[in-house]
Amino acid sequence: MMKSDQSITRFQLFFILIQSQIGVGLLSLPNTVQSSAKGDGWISTLLAGLAVQVMLFIYWHLLKRFPKLIYTEITKKILGNYLGKLLNLFIYIYFILVGGLATILLIKIVNLWLLPLTPSWIISLLILTACIYLAISDLRIIARFFVLASSLILLLWLTTCLSWFTPREFQYILPLGSSGLKNMIVGSKNSLLAMLGFEGLLFFFPFIIENKKGVLKTISMANLFITMFYTYFMFLTLIHFTTGQLAQMREPIVNLLRGIAYNVVDRVDLIFLSIWIVPMTTSVIAYLFFACKSLNVDKKNYPKAVLVNGLIVFLITLIPNDDAMINLFNKYVYYLSYLVVFLIPILLLILSLLLKKHEMSESV
Repeated sequence: MMKSDQSITRFQLFFILIQSQIGVGLLSLPNTVQSSAKGDGWISTLLAGLAVQVMLFIYWHLLKRFPKLIYTEITKKILGNYLGKLLNLFIYIYFILVGGLATILLIKIVNLWLLPLTPSWIISLLILTACIYLAISDLRIIARFFVLASSLILLLWLTTCLSWFTPREFQYILPLGSSGLKNMIVGSKNSLLAMLGFEGLLFFFPFIIENKKGVLKTISMANLFITMFYTYFMFLTLIHFTTGQLAQMREPIVNLLRGIAYNVVDRVDLIFLSIWIVPMTTSVIAYLFFACKSLNVDKKNYPKAVLVNGLIVFLITLIPNDDAMINLFNKYVYYLSYLVVFLIPILLLILSLLLKKHEMSESV
């Protein structure tokens, strides 16, 4: 019987996946996507959401064959103990690197827009202290916090609604499809990196206490929400800035809100970022959790593992990280994500079918 402090509902799973995916990547998404997709960047985001949905469907078929096992236990079940542990170490390194990259980007945002005079290592220490404190908690507590943090999404959306009162030009996205299908697909590849976090399903699935038949619908709804959320922000920036302007902006969404001012409300961009820090932080918490689960540590050693992982991420943030270094780091994480998030689960599903390995359950 699964302990109550290590179980979640499908309702909580919906918000966990949302918070795991929403992160700092959204702020710079229009800048990276427009380089190839131009005014069709919002279509690229929809294509990326479709690709994520395909992967979630593959995850579902893999997980329902092993309903009581997390991802790194499935690898050992299919590949054997030795190869499984070796692959799990690779997966662990990937999650640590993604957590480090997410933290570095978060520090850059805070340093650039909110606290320009504060040393980056202090910001890193404050962020990771909060993340470690929450990651050490039981899964149910983490889930409740993610559900609570999701309420801020509505506030973020209301904040961006103020931009609709500023000058905009829909001709920037016309004619539709002018960039060509190839460029839109290239743009969707850039969008996928910003949508990472859905792989958390591979670790959360065994902890769902309800009948798992409705999980596919839940994760599909979460992906639909994220896809529409990202597409909305992408569309919003595309109708306010030309592609040339977007190419010169590091965080176009923040730049869009920076120009909004009222008699009562000024510097809407700072209000937006102050709220956005929470979703950016939850993604770091999620990756600390994934990294610990990759090691298959028991409950007694779990807090120590979180502390060690948090220390490793902190040390990563201390590495000199100018724009060239961050771009190189981002490039390697980008390629690793295709292996861990896409290729490996597909191969595991194929092998489980060929070797007829499964652990079926009547509740799936």
